[in-house]
Amino acid sequence: MQEITGTYNVTFVIVSVIIAMLSSYIALDMCSRINRTTGWRKLYWFLSSSILMALGIWSVHFLSILAYKLPTEVTYDPGMVTLSVFFAFLGTSIAFYLSSIRLTVFGLILGSICMGAAISSMHCIGMMGVRLDGMMHHDGLYFYLSIVIAVIASCVAFLLFHYFQRNNGKIQHLFKLASALTMGVAICGMHYTVMKAAVVYVNSRSVLPEPISTPNNVNLAISVMLVILLTQVLAFVSTTTDQKLAKQAEQLHYIANHDELTKIPNRRYFEQELRDYLENRTDETAALFFMDLDRFKAVNDTLGHKFGDKLLQLVTLRLSRMLPKQSVLARLGGDEFTLLYSGATRENAAQLAQAIIQSVEEPFIIEGRKVNVSTSVGVALIPDNGTTSKEVMRFADIAMYLAKESGRSNYKFFANETLQNKQPILLESELCSAIANGEIQVFFQPKMASTGDCLYGMEALCRWIHPVHGIIPPAQFIPLAEKNGDIVVLDKKMIELVFAEMNKKAFHGLHVAVNISTQQFYNNHFVSFIHKQMQDNPEVDVSKLEIEITEETAIQDVEGAAQTITELKELGIRIALDDFGKGFNSLNYLKQLPVDTLKIDRAFIANLPEDFQDQAIVSSIVTLAKKLELAIVAEGVESQEQLNWVQDLKCDYAQGYMFSKPLQTSEFLTYLQAFNKEYKKEVRPV
Repeated sequence: MQEITGTYNVTFVIVSVIIAMLSSYIALDMCSRINRTTGWRKLYWFLSSSILMALGIWSVHFLSILAYKLPTEVTYDPGMVTLSVFFAFLGTSIAFYLSSIRLTVFGLILGSICMGAAISSMHCIGMMGVRLDGMMHHDGLYFYLSIVIAVIASCVAFLLFHYFQRNNGKIQHLFKLASALTMGVAICGMHYTVMKAAVVYVNSRSVLPEPISTPNNVNLAISVMLVILLTQVLAFVSTTTDQKLAKQAEQLHYIANHDELTKIPNRRYFEQELRDYLENRTDETAALFFMDLDRFKAVNDTLGHKFGDKLLQLVTLRLSRMLPKQSVLARLGGDEFTLLYSGATRENAAQLAQAIIQSVEEPFIIEGRKVNVSTSVGVALIPDNGTTSKEVMRFADIAMYLAKESGRSNYKFFANETLQNKQPILLESELCSAIANGEIQVFFQPKMASTGDCLYGMEALCRWIHPVHGIIPPAQFIPLAEKNGDIVVLDKKMIELVFAEMNKKAFHGLHVAVNISTQQFYNNHFVSFIHKQMQDNPEVDVSKLEIEITEETAIQDVEGAAQTITELKELGIRIALDDFGKGFNSLNYLKQLPVDTLKIDRAFIANLPEDFQDQAIVSSIVTLAKKLELAIVAEGVESQEQLNWVQDLKCDYAQGYMFSKPLQTSEFLTYLQAFNKEYKKEVRPV
């Protein structure tokens, strides 16, 4: 046996070093995505990073052997080569798993040992696959040194990897690059150190004159390089694509959770932040602020919306600079802002509220103009005023309205007695959201034939089902809606609800009347809105729908009212004149309005049959309606005596508590079923 030594193919060595570092860079980049994903994508990045790292280690090992030219013929056992890849994958998988979880000293040491073992075992098993006419063993010193190099370099690489995951921007890229270079040193350092430890003996007859690289070895090396480089390219494309998709997702998330104008969090983000805070809160106190700019509408109307937008941006900038670090500022919409101040006491909240008011009162300079606005601030304390997001946001909003009522440029804390003392103001502040949140519901009061044994239809009545106060009667909120402009939206909601109910099979054949406000009736889009509801609900028989307007509404603009009534009748809808008899000019205008039904005001029915003046008025109205061929409805019938008198006058229909109070839909259906069991008659319009 003769000891032989070889030389290295420098090109192969350089390529192996490049492959080691590229594989390390891409594999570590993949590994960093494990904690940022869930489900199958988490598993994908874990397996992909482990496989790529294992292939990188294997390719460096294989190229280092192919780069080592010996003066004898060398072949390779495919089985042992494949087995070496498995051990490399097993070691890197364990190492990457440990590096992806929370880093501890134990985890760092164990992960480094596993990676060093993966590199070393891969090389040793791979060397067992080398076939030559002789034998090979390793010098002890260099062999153990190679393992130490692999473990220490892996430890440093994982430590750098941990730091690059915790940083952003350029620092992150520097740590990632340093981690990849160190891991590349671990792989190459181990392989070429252990190759230094290799001692080869062959039979003298197999020794060649000089070291050689057979064409097969060269082709094999080139094939390995190409396959590994192609794998790295595919892996790099995968990580780059994922990075772009992640960036797009991040941008979409930002857009969805931030206000486009001011770039601060929007309502959606803030409400989720508030819910998370309240769920995780221990004994910490906090304050929720609602802020509304005073006189902002005047700025918008006089100087334009662009000017108003610039003002909102400057207000946001000023507030952002003065707020505590533990606070979250958001824009709810329009000129409304909200703020969560965690850890705040009542005294802290009062100081901040006063500071906000003083800050906003300072003049703003926009395009050379001095603009003065102020802000009203409402504050709800956590947990004193509530422990759910819905409660504290509602109470802070109420407190803000109270601040406005007390003179603006002011702040108010919410107090529990506020609910009792300021009911109208509170309802006004909540009405708009109540319409949007489905708190407005339709109730039905039966409308009977005056004989009392036939159900003609019902009147749809608006009710507010308040989450705290229960059923709020219309007398309490309809005037507020008319005052603040919500009445048009409220009317539309009622019409939508009525069409939805008329679509139900149980209501087929029944006539439904619905009241419309003056603002809605004279709205230019009212008729087109009704037409759209008809298109959206083709199953509804609109000949069974009756629009009710008050006498007061009709006489405001008789020509305009006549035009709207005509357009509605062309759609097949009936028109009723409600509260008839209250106006001074009822008879004078009646002939100009093509209505179908007169509803006698309940004030004239209430004192029947005792009041002789009311008897005369009602009798005159019925006689007039009969001559004009109009249907007659007597409202407010509450006793048998009143019903008897209405029957004697031959009124067509009667409505009132004599038959039923207004009922929720489910209650009305029960009433309808009970009525149908007792009576089997159908009344048609006159």
